[in-house]
Amino acid sequence: MRLAADDVARSLRGSWHLMTRGSEALEELDLTREGFWRSFAAFALMLPATIAILAAVRLLAGLPNSAGLFASPSLTMAVIGAELLAVLAVPALLIGLAPHLVHAPRFTSFVIAWNWAGIVSASLIAVPAAVFAIGWSYPSLAGLQALAFVTIVLRLRYCVARAAFGPESRLAAPIVLASMVADYSVVRLFGLLPL
Repeated sequence: MRLAADDVARSLRGSWHLMTRGSEALEELDLTREGFWRSFAAFALMLPATIAILAAVRLLAGLPNSAGLFASPSLTMAVIGAELLAVLAVPALLIGLAPHLVHAPRFTSFVIAWNWAGIVSASLIAVPAAVFAIGWSYPSLAGLQALAFVTIVLRLRYCVARAAFGPESRLAAPIVLASMVADYSVVRLFGLLPL
């Protein structure tokens, strides 16, 4: 499945526009069956964000990046696995709780928008991670910066759910809450949280 640069740019822009234009921005996404599968193939676009996050996680774990970013394969796989599972957890949870949703067009739109927003979210989190990894901030400041970017990510997730399911469904807030619990659980599962 090929990802054309124009499609990628339009989809990323569309997922960002969900915060300002609501459900109108869904038109910028490819909501076809092919677009559904393409939104999963687009996870490869998280690679730059993954590298920045991996560099920050290595420093937090006391591993110098001068030894090589991929010197600890288990940590590398944990970061990659955590990023992917964090994006996939909420749609999987919705399928588990309400299997009938799988056949609903709104659910397909939600998954497509959620996947593209996941790439935007990873890129947002990568900003404070990169700043920390290159030594421009210290752990507590990087944590505060990450919280600011997490606020934007949560807002984006809320807007994705609201645009896809409609404001009348009242699913947006529970989905954001579920995503927060899922993110925390995934990070703990992979041992990436020093707490």
